[in-house]
Amino acid sequence: MLKLVGATGFRTFRNVWMLEELGVSYEHVLAGPRSPEANAGSPFGKIPSLCDGEFVMYESAAINTYLGDKY
Repeated sequence: MLKLVGATGFRTFRNVWMLEELGVSYEHVLAGPRSPEANAGSPFGKIPSLCDGEFVMYESAAINTYLGDKY
């Protein structure tokens, strides 16, 4: 299952929108920058980050490209 980390008041909103449009099920973890949750998904503590199994990525545009290619 996909896990998206980040608050929708930030660029995480782009990824939430993409996931909803694709109809993909995901878990959304609300977290701010440099929080413990954000630090787990990004070496810089940035949000958003996406976990797809063991694969983790960050940067909203890259995440949307990945989602578009995969789904």
